[in-house]
Amino acid sequence: MAVDVVAATTVQTLPNDTWARINWRQANREVERLQQRIFRASQQEQWQKVRSLQKLLLRSRSNLILSVRQVTQVAKGKKTPGVDGRVALDGVSRMALVRELQQTPMTRPVPVRRVYIPKANGKQRPLGIPTIADRTRQHVVKTALEPAWEPHFEANSYGFRPGRSAHDAIVVLWHRLNKRARGKWVLDADIRGAFDHISHAFIVQRLGNFPARQQVRAWLTAGYVEFGKVHETTEGTPQGGVVSPLLANIALDGLQQLLWDLSRQRKWHKPSAPCSFGFARYADDYVVTAPDRGRLEMVLPEIRAWLAVRGLELNEDKTCIVNAYDGFNFLGFTIRKYAKGKCLVTPQKDKVLDKLREWKHWLRQHPTTKPADVIKYLNHQVGQWANYYQHVTSSRVYSYVNNRLFKMLQSWCYRRHPKKPRWWISERYFGRQDGRYWVFKGDTTDRRGSRTTLYLAKAFRPHSEHVLVRGMASPMDPALQSYWKTRRRANGQAAYPQAATKRRLGDRQHWQCLVCGRDLLNDEPVDMHHQVRVADNGTDHLSNLELRHEACHYNAEAQDSLSCA
Repeated sequence: MAVDVVAATTVQTLPNDTWARINWRQANREVERLQQRIFRASQQEQWQKVRSLQKLLLRSRSNLILSVRQVTQVAKGKKTPGVDGRVALDGVSRMALVRELQQTPMTRPVPVRRVYIPKANGKQRPLGIPTIADRTRQHVVKTALEPAWEPHFEANSYGFRPGRSAHDAIVVLWHRLNKRARGKWVLDADIRGAFDHISHAFIVQRLGNFPARQQVRAWLTAGYVEFGKVHETTEGTPQGGVVSPLLANIALDGLQQLLWDLSRQRKWHKPSAPCSFGFARYADDYVVTAPDRGRLEMVLPEIRAWLAVRGLELNEDKTCIVNAYDGFNFLGFTIRKYAKGKCLVTPQKDKVLDKLREWKHWLRQHPTTKPADVIKYLNHQVGQWANYYQHVTSSRVYSYVNNRLFKMLQSWCYRRHPKKPRWWISERYFGRQDGRYWVFKGDTTDRRGSRTTLYLAKAFRPHSEHVLVRGMASPMDPALQSYWKTRRRANGQAAYPQAATKRRLGDRQHWQCLVCGRDLLNDEPVDMHHQVRVADNGTDHLSNLELRHEACHYNAEAQDSLSCA
């Protein structure tokens, strides 16, 4: 507990304007150490020890500091207030929030603010936005609750879990359907409003003797505010709550075991043989594979009964049993078997067209934006999109997207200069780069004040096989640190396939942030830091560069400014 005492003393003694001077590496080390102890105790089913360690982590000031950082600096909704209209976007307000939460015990939460976001089918998805104080407390609870459940979650559950991704779920299904594998029929299931209808009583019962279970119950029943009126909530978890994805995983855990028990009871496979059912779940989306249609039809009523206990039901309009040779969509991919049993995974057509419409709409909304700013936006957007599909068969889709982008940008230029001839537009906005012709370009000024030309990057990534995560492996398991170190390097190489500098920097840092000591690719934005500033004639040589989390970069820069002052 020595590190926790250091972090606590730091928080209590620092003035309001020194948020950046908190020792993030020490705080992370303390929280990770307690999480690993909880994981190990839960793995050994030492439940009293688990409860005691969870109490320590719930009271840990290091946990509170990191939770405030996550909610106010890293989360995408950091600028979105709850019903109190409060945000914390600077060091002074963050320190004030830390002190307030230290001095105020967990009490009945404030109702969430109900907002709506559009869905792909044109409907509206309700989101519940808690206050910033409740979001921080939820993150504190999530940090203590997650390591107790990680050793017991099913191996084929991949959504909203550390170290796992949608690509793991796709690889599992590919293995079940490819070549001579036993999967030929697929149950493509959809749960109707899973987050909105999960039973509160079932969730609380699953939490067992978790020290903060009554606080979780209070968050579930806090209600929501819509058009100035408070409404009660009798079921579901608010989409927008920090702890909601974890609670959904806890409630939906066990479906894989149900399928295996049914297969064993009906003797559909030998005791020593693999289960006749394949299964992959990502949050509330799941797919079941089987050798024949009859088995899926027989287990479907069992699945309905299993969901009913949790207050859920299948969306019958979207749930169907399909032949793998006809193909099905899952997590933005289309999975389909072809001749000789070969299975191919390709980007889902509807998702690709939706993304193209999004970019087209953005271009229409920014007719006077500088070409260099357009390139920065598209390079970021297209790069993220291409990275998501680099592990599947995507070359033809990449070519199609590049062609559509070229035509969109041509139309953007024509609308920008309706009276100019085509040759003038082509010379001004398109050029040649590395053997590519008709590449959209834009002139800008770099950080050193020199004129430079930016070019639109291709929507392309070299194909790389995604390595499936091992069984029930978790980054919180202290016995698997070397495994996750190797996996971090592989993930880093795949994340920057065309950025040799970032790959070399990441390898040099073992893909860890040098400020906070955590995994560099933990879904936080990553910045490149110059140890000697560009303003002080710092170079772009590798010896002067390092990779940092965006929030860590900001905090460290603020600390350097205070030190200089």
